[in-house]
Amino acid sequence: MSNSVQTSQLIVLPGIRASRLGNEREIYVYLPAGYEEKADARYPVLYMHVGQHVFEPRKQSGESWAMHRIADRLIADGLIRPIIIVAVEHKFEDGTSEYFHDLCAYPIRCTGKQYEHFLVKELKPMIDGRFRTLTDAAHTALMGSSAAGIATYNIGLRNPNVFGLLGILSPFFIQVEPSTLKENPQYRLYPYNEGQKLWLDIGGAEGFFMPVHVQAAAEAMLNEGWKQGEELYYFQDKEAAHSEWDWGRRAHMPLLHFFGGKGVATSVALEGPDLVGIVGPTTYANAVVTLGSGLRFSDLSGRYRSLQPQIMDVAPNGRLLPKQPGSATVVYEYDGLQTSKPYTVTEQLSETVTIELEVRVPPSTPEDAEIYATFGIPKLEKGLYGGAIRLPRNLVFDFLITRGYEKEEVDGEFRPIPYRRLVADADKKVSYTVNNWIDLNPVNIGKEQ
Repeated sequence: MSNSVQTSQLIVLPGIRASRLGNEREIYVYLPAGYEEKADARYPVLYMHVGQHVFEPRKQSGESWAMHRIADRLIADGLIRPIIIVAVEHKFEDGTSEYFHDLCAYPIRCTGKQYEHFLVKELKPMIDGRFRTLTDAAHTALMGSSAAGIATYNIGLRNPNVFGLLGILSPFFIQVEPSTLKENPQYRLYPYNEGQKLWLDIGGAEGFFMPVHVQAAAEAMLNEGWKQGEELYYFQDKEAAHSEWDWGRRAHMPLLHFFGGKGVATSVALEGPDLVGIVGPTTYANAVVTLGSGLRFSDLSGRYRSLQPQIMDVAPNGRLLPKQPGSATVVYEYDGLQTSKPYTVTEQLSETVTIELEVRVPPSTPEDAEIYATFGIPKLEKGLYGGAIRLPRNLVFDFLITRGYEKEEVDGEFRPIPYRRLVADADKKVSYTVNNWIDLNPVNIGKEQ
């Protein structure tokens, strides 16, 4: 009816088969408000991985990206054009196998090429045939996080004629072995694809998903030809953890990059550690620019000026270049805006620090349970886990203690709790107590997870 209020809608497509993977999955489709009424309109499409967490929560913890609410708001405010979102359910039979093409540091089958075939040759033609889409690459986006960020990176850059817009959040580019800190690359650099737009980001509290790894990839891509701002944005979100909640909290920014306007800069800030060693870990200033649209990015081609260049200089990518002990103030400028930050330069900082951990668990914990605080923690005795781990200096972890996927800690009433934070800024001892496990709530036992 012409007087009815137009609202967006979510549709579930069950039993969609991936022929080369030999399985079926649900596909969740977001249609923007006005789709049914505007019968001649065609829409850009955003494809997303791990579809069961894209819209409404499917985890017991209640985490999801809530992309329908994000899209509703951006469209209603006129910040992006109306879009269709296609969320592809992830099949867990082989863990994350379907998200890796190769170079995987884990013993999985790496069926990424088969998954790519499903998206490109089976799912996209079906979606284009069933819905009113704009089918060209310039109007087709692919987005995912963590291992699904690697999938987006590989599939998108291998198929620039299909996916012209790539949202790569917290990508699993480097696998770090906790016991040795050995770094195993899980990606390769692709040649420049003219016209593709990329969003590449990382949180500052994701532990072994480290900003330095993602920034290095962004810099390499800029060197290959992608242009900052026009085609590629990199963003380090200093407070963000490795979670659906945090990915959803910044998911509006790649949508603005792909489907909205750029806007003018409204503020700038300098973030990151303020203590630098002449000998020690490489340290970067994170120059964050905020645009009027709400998009924020880290400037990798920055204009810096040190007020004490004899103490420290700064490279355009934000790398701090200490020369002698003392204090130095760095000034950063962008589009007429300016900010500054003081730094202390010391003779030497260790590359790593040692953290002693102690975790006490409730009596309900299974005797053979393995405990993780993003990395494994050895069992010492019944009810007690602990040990020492060497971590890169300034690494930050926001985490929950878990026994595995969807087996995280909760409070005494089996309610979700805030993430814990561990900052590896010095040698220290930390102790934690787990009250309950979400999957051992008596009301859930026996239910399908």
